[in-house]
Amino acid sequence: MSVGQPGAKQSFILGIAGGSASGKSTFAAALEGALTAGEPPLRVEMVGMDRYFYRDTERGPSFVSPSTGETMPDNNHAESADNARLVVDLDARRAAPDAPDVLIVEGLMTLHLPEIRNRLDLRLFIELDADERALRRLLRNLKIGDPNSAPGIIRYYRECARVGHARYVEPSRVFADLILRGDADFARTAPPIAEIIRARRNSREREEPYDNDSNL
Repeated sequence: MSVGQPGAKQSFILGIAGGSASGKSTFAAALEGALTAGEPPLRVEMVGMDRYFYRDTERGPSFVSPSTGETMPDNNHAESADNARLVVDLDARRAAPDAPDVLIVEGLMTLHLPEIRNRLDLRLFIELDADERALRRLLRNLKIGDPNSAPGIIRYYRECARVGHARYVEPSRVFADLILRGDADFARTAPPIAEIIRARRNSREREEPYDNDSNL
């Protein structure tokens, strides 16, 4: 059930979860375009959970690499981000006088964490085969890092990202209202999702809040 002030007009909150490099951010951008360009055009804001990562071993969880013995930040753990601050920011933004029509929350743990999941009006999960996600992740990280860092990228995926996916991300797909393929044509799949969001917003404004634990 979506959390909020009874009777107050608030942002519709969409959550997008899925594995690393599954296509979450790319689909979110395509959906934003469909929502802002459609009829009626909606005001959209993105909330990426990555911006709340601790990114150090002092505040966030860590793991010891079995191959190198190095202690590293575990960015694939449920507590790897400041989730409490995210919830405060989300509640404040959705109820602000200038709140957007739609807030899109995107991240690995969007559906795993109850405090976030229970605030969502619609829940999406982007699925993609593990080998494709691993390859996408490697290519993406090589573009933004050292071209000679491939062994480290692969090691981190095998020892951390893959473990966190199996423990937290993959099981959270049971909470999704819709499951989309990460290798689909997002220009084709985003507009129908945008129409679902418009319909649900209209329904919410006309009726009592619905229980969005039920599937579509």
